[in-house]
Amino acid sequence: MSPRCLALLVLVLAWLWPGEAGAHGLRPGVLSLHEDQPGSFTVMWTEPVDTSGPAASIELVFPEPCELHDDRLECGPEGLQGELAFRGLAEGHDRVMTLVRFRDGRTLEAMVTAAEPRLELRAGPGRSAGAWISLGLRHIVGGLDHVAFVLGLLMVVGTRGAGRLLATITAFTVAHSLTLALAVTNTLTLAAAPVEATIAASVVLVAREATHDRPTLTRRAPWLVAFAFGLVHGLGFAGALAQWGLPPGWVGGSLLCFNLGVELGQLAIVGVVVAVVALGRGVLERRPARRPAAAYALGGLAAWWLLERTLAIVAPGGLTGS
Repeated sequence: MSPRCLALLVLVLAWLWPGEAGAHGLRPGVLSLHEDQPGSFTVMWTEPVDTSGPAASIELVFPEPCELHDDRLECGPEGLQGELAFRGLAEGHDRVMTLVRFRDGRTLEAMVTAAEPRLELRAGPGRSAGAWISLGLRHIVGGLDHVAFVLGLLMVVGTRGAGRLLATITAFTVAHSLTLALAVTNTLTLAAAPVEATIAASVVLVAREATHDRPTLTRRAPWLVAFAFGLVHGLGFAGALAQWGLPPGWVGGSLLCFNLGVELGQLAIVGVVVAVVALGRGVLERRPARRPAAAYALGGLAAWWLLERTLAIVAPGGLTGS
C-alpha cells in the first residue's frame, strides 16, 4: 500500500482547515411554531451560529396581524398566513430550519437561506425531505472531526482495495445510523462531553495507525474499528440535533432524511479523495513518502480536540470560566 497522494491531501486539509474544539462551528438556526390554540402559537427560536465570523442578529418579521410576545405568537382569528421574513441572514453561512405545525394537522418544513430569506405560510406542504437532507449534508461537511475520522480510515485502508474500503465505510455508516436512531428517540442517552472527547480520541487512533504498517487490529479488521467508533459518532450527530433546539416530534419523523444527507456528504468526501488520489498517484508516488507527516498533522489536530474536550469534562466552562 502506498497512499502518498492521500497523505498529502490530509496534510493540506489539516493545515488549512480551522480547528474548533467542537469542530461544529456552523450550526443552522431553528424556528418552531406550534399552534396549540386557535391562532396562537408556541414559539421556539434558536439563532444560527457561525463561530468563524461575527455574530449576526436575525430579525423575525411575521405577517400582520400576528404579534410576538416572548414565546407566544398571537395571530387572532385570521390565523397565521402570509409571508414570514428573516432579516440579517448572512450570505453563504446562516440558514434557518423553519418548522410549523397547525392545529388541523398541516405541517410546514423548509430551510430558509440568505438567497431566499422569505417563506410563504398560507399552506403547509408537509414534510420536506430536501430540507432535512440539506441539514444532514451540511453537518457532515462542516463537522471536521467526522471528516477527519473518515480521512484517517482512508489513510489506513488505502484506496486501491475497493471491497475493503467499501466494507469499512459501510460499517461506519451502519453503526452511526443505529446510535443516531436510538439517541433521537431517547432510547439511548449519554452526556455530550464524553461523547465528543471519544470522537476526538477515535481520530487520534486512526491517525496513529496510519503511521505504520504493522498488523494491528485496525489493520487486520478496519471495518470492526469503524463500526465501534461509528456508534460513538452517531451519538455525536444526535447531540448536534439536540443543540439545534429541534422540538420533540420533529426529529424522529425526519431522521431518515437527515441521515441520508449525512451519508451523501460522507460518500462525497470519499469520492473526492479517491479521485484526487487516482489523478495524482502517477506524479506524487515518485516523491518521498508523505504519509507519516500527514498522519502526525491529523493526529496533532485531533489531540488538541481531545485535550480541550477532556478539559470540558473535568472543568466545565474551561479556563476562562465562561
